[in-house]
Amino acid sequence: MHRRDLLRLLGAAAALPLPPGSGDVVQLGRALHPRLHLNADLQVLTADQAALVTLLGDMIIPRTDSPGATDVGVTAFIDHLLAEWYQPDEVQPLLAGLAAIDTLARLDYGSSFVALTESDRVSLLTSIDDRKGGSGSAEAAFARIKALTVYGYFTSERVMTEVTREPIIPGRFDGCVRM
Repeated sequence: MHRRDLLRLLGAAAALPLPPGSGDVVQLGRALHPRLHLNADLQVLTADQAALVTLLGDMIIPRTDSPGATDVGVTAFIDHLLAEWYQPDEVQPLLAGLAAIDTLARLDYGSSFVALTESDRVSLLTSIDDRKGGSGSAEAAFARIKALTVYGYFTSERVMTEVTREPIIPGRFDGCVRM
């Protein structure tokens, strides 16, 4: 996946459900990152699910000359959101969708998603990427993981200081200026 594809995905982050009174989405994401180091253990994801989410995150935002999704702790960020932010009726379909991704890998390629070759992983994700899926489907889970990965990545302090280096909305607004 190319960086410009990530820009298209940024719009998906806007579709994330916000808890009441959460205010600014960017500020919320930035506030969550420091709390992750206090509780490094997984709260919702199992070790296998975390390995799958980590691999998906690395495929969505790989390490290049800038840090990748794993480098900024996106898996822990997603786990924390699932534990503290999402309602149980929102978490279960995502977990079912992760299982569906693994099931597709086993049916189509004879192995778990994590054990597949890079080309097989890309092929499988490409086949589900542009399709709409219902709640609990592989398609819906991958779309949600993409949105959460982009959200977690771009709200991390490391990306904001090392990669973007500019405020999201640069400059200031002067509304009453004579021309």
